[in-house]
Amino acid sequence: MPGAAVAVLTGLGRLLTDGGSRHPQALLERSPQAGNSPLPKILEDFFTARGLALPPDQAAQSAAVRRQRYTGAVPGPLRPAAAGFCQSMLNARDRARRAGTRPRADDTIERRLSIVRDLAVFLAGRRGKNDWATTDVHDIEAFPATLPGSRRSRLTALRHFFTWARASKLVLTDPTRGLSARQPAATAAPPSRWDSSGSCSAAGPPAASIRTRP
Repeated sequence: MPGAAVAVLTGLGRLLTDGGSRHPQALLERSPQAGNSPLPKILEDFFTARGLALPPDQAAQSAAVRRQRYTGAVPGPLRPAAAGFCQSMLNARDRARRAGTRPRADDTIERRLSIVRDLAVFLAGRRGKNDWATTDVHDIEAFPATLPGSRRSRLTALRHFFTWARASKLVLTDPTRGLSARQPAATAAPPSRWDSSGSCSAAGPPAASIRTRP
């Protein structure tokens, strides 16, 4: 039927251009937004037959196990907040599905949980902090510096987490507020007093010139 084929192609085009992940599992998760279109069933049959994605029930079970693994790796005192943040993202996804808007895919939720886990491990192990409320801007600046190439994605996830934490009254202030996603420029070392050009030299001070009489 031409009408059904057009509906499927239109729905697939929207999935591929909506800004979300194009991974087969993520496309399959978002496909119910196509409404009464047969697209979800078509994608499920196509992807699962080729081993590109798991059926929705199996995928949901696998995702739940991964989420549990992320939150379980958070140091004890910081773990309840990570679990609460996880549940808030799942609740928001359910609301988005009911409203027919774009819900977060499992991989997005898991990436944000992994970043919260990494920050918690960093705070407990390297900053000696076991309470989210004691996190400050210096901690957040030091954390992305451990992996400079991921600063933008880390700050996006942490802004989401601390917005939720502040709304949940777990922190008084958001330590990510005002931080730029751009990597700070490296501080240049002051020029050596032995080299007016500012370049470094391991040879030490220049030897004094000796003038000889003709």
